[in-house]
Amino acid sequence: MLVLDSRRLTGPSLLLDRPGAVLEARVEPSQVKAAITAWEKAARQLLQAVGWPDQQLASRSFSGGVSLALTAPIDGLYAATELNERAWAVASAELAGDKQPDIRTATAALLDDITSQKNPHLAGLYHGALSRGLTFLHGEDLVSAGSGRGAVIWHIEDLPDPHTVKWETASDIPIALVTGSNGKTTVVRMLGAMLEASGRITGVTSTDGVTVGHTLLEEGDFAGPSGARMVLRHTETETAVLETARGGILRRGLPVDHAEVAVVTNIADDHLV
Repeated sequence: MLVLDSRRLTGPSLLLDRPGAVLEARVEPSQVKAAITAWEKAARQLLQAVGWPDQQLASRSFSGGVSLALTAPIDGLYAATELNERAWAVASAELAGDKQPDIRTATAALLDDITSQKNPHLAGLYHGALSRGLTFLHGEDLVSAGSGRGAVIWHIEDLPDPHTVKWETASDIPIALVTGSNGKTTVVRMLGAMLEASGRITGVTSTDGVTVGHTLLEEGDFAGPSGARMVLRHTETETAVLETARGGILRRGLPVDHAEVAVVTNIADDHLV
């Protein structure tokens, strides 16, 4: 019942359609069904106890283990990882026939975490952006609504009251996501060149780096959410083409919750080991 990983999911992912937390654990094939059932029971009990009763649960088995995920408020993702781990501890003890951790103690600790992380302005901006169909980005000490030339950006330590935001000043640019096994970077370069040739200032992320127009912002592998946020917060970007690597999707989820175009290139066993 070894925990292999436990982390936040900041965007839609393989298991969830919104932010949350995921835990991966090693489980014998014969115990997978019982493990998922025990985890679901413990997770539901803890979610109810901390005042998050409406969150989604999702699970998926893989060779040698399970992935267990739950959604959470945007200002409670770190607490959600802790809740997930505590639910798994209860489930593991049940399967092993050991004494189960005290739910009341776990609940008290989780409520302290949730209180310390609570950020009503962050939560309000998140729901305000989503209700208007705007891209919402949170990371690198910045929060933003909209994208590219339509992005409105705030520092995490200086967030406004959502009711005072002039939402009409925020808007989105066209976004393309490119994923697959082979050829992602080549396709991203081709699409970026085509859009530049059409006269649009294009932001591109790939395993080579981040560019906006003809300016290289960062060199290196940025085929994940951090590179996407860099491009989508750049106020000169008119169109974005984002390489979206498998690892980034699994680690943190998709960088955005909607796009105008999605490209899936060759699917093969390459890069999967």
